[in-house]
Amino acid sequence: MPITESSITLNFPDNNYFRLCDCDGYKAIQNNFAEMDVCWYDLTSDTLYIIELKNWANNTLAEESDANYTPDEIQKMKAGISNYRIGNLLKKSVDTTCMFMSILLGKVNGIKIQQCSPFTISNNSTIKLLSIINWTDIDSTYISNINTQYKSKFNSYAKLFDIKTFLVLPKDKATQLFTWIS
Repeated sequence: MPITESSITLNFPDNNYFRLCDCDGYKAIQNNFAEMDVCWYDLTSDTLYIIELKNWANNTLAEESDANYTPDEIQKMKAGISNYRIGNLLKKSVDTTCMFMSILLGKVNGIKIQQCSPFTISNNSTIKLLSIINWTDIDSTYISNINTQYKSKFNSYAKLFDIKTFLVLPKDKATQLFTWIS
């Protein structure tokens, strides 16, 4: 069954997926956690894809056409928005990765989350984090810059948990890389 969020559709080839937001084990502990949107396990490659879907549209602010705002104020607003977005993606990535590590360690709350999942991963499973952005602007330099900053901030966690793929990419690029994204 396809999942559509933020104008991005995921149509996995099987039913090896679940959403943490629908999981009672996650809901019981979610007060300070932020989860990524969908978790899909590709059995053939022993790969867990943890996916965040965002609709950022473009890099234009409504305030840009308002004469009450100076160009410096607009740039400060944009920098603040970018920092918020990077922080949000980072928190969701770290929190969701920790939840899966709790599953692998067999901890009580990890076991409760595992009960929502139609698959079981192992220490040998590959984990890939994908943040897919619905970006309507032709120029995707902004997303590239967000990806660079996100990767810089998540890199230590990736090393700790042996995660080799962690990306922020626009929807158009994601659809070229993965047949199950549209």
